[in-house]
Amino acid sequence: MTLIQTEKKSAVPELFYDGGEIDILWDYHDQAIAWYETFMGWEVKRKESWQPDQRVKGGKMTHLGYGTWLNSVLTTQRIPFHYAERGSVDPHIRWCWRTRNLHKVHSNFSENGIRVTEIYLGPDGRQYFDFWATAEGTRLTAEADDRITSTGFKPSCTRIGVSDLQTASKWYREFVGMSVLEDHNEDGHVVMSLKENHSSNGRSTWILEKLPANSYTGKIDGAIRPLTLVKKREDFFAYHQFLQDNGVECGEIGGFLKKGRVLFHFYDSDGNRFNVSHC
Repeated sequence: MTLIQTEKKSAVPELFYDGGEIDILWDYHDQAIAWYETFMGWEVKRKESWQPDQRVKGGKMTHLGYGTWLNSVLTTQRIPFHYAERGSVDPHIRWCWRTRNLHKVHSNFSENGIRVTEIYLGPDGRQYFDFWATAEGTRLTAEADDRITSTGFKPSCTRIGVSDLQTASKWYREFVGMSVLEDHNEDGHVVMSLKENHSSNGRSTWILEKLPANSYTGKIDGAIRPLTLVKKREDFFAYHQFLQDNGVECGEIGGFLKKGRVLFHFYDSDGNRFNVSHC
């Protein structure tokens, strides 16, 4: 048992949180940009048009700040990494964004016909509400933070629903290399972290939270993809092989295998999707 644990620890490279991607249907890309500008106060920082995979016919990528990209691909086949399920069960992954005056934002969204949940207390005692962005109904989560002095939405944590906190926190330590910051198992959550890519000493927060009984725990490939980065190319490919060798279900590597950006995803035991890249 000791040897197996040692192998797992050494085989997991250092992962860095690197923002994330929102998968957008090709024909709705421009409308999505306008929606996020209007309702979340984000601004277009850069637009790109290239093929993120050699099997893709076309690509649209728009950076809206905070490492957040809207990505659309034109393809005639299901491409590894570059697809999303729609009109199905929402993932148990909540990409959270802080905003001031949460109640005012909640009312504004409701008045504009945006689907929202009631405001609720999250596992960490903060106020949240979920909302479904754009015409595609992509779920994001708003979090109260009255310390913010400007309008709009700023990065926060990623919440992951799991059926067993002890098992899941051990899994994320062993297979993702996360560190435990706070263990509130008795209160239904564990706070974990990874380093951030564009910060010398910053750390991203990931909250594992206990799922309600009878929650669906199958695989879900949602449109929201928080992204992690492996900095060494050889470590990226070795990590993919290591996960497969240890029985973790992984998607095929997408991108450009010989040179260029590469990506893959894998699933925890509750079907939560985790995304890894190298470029």
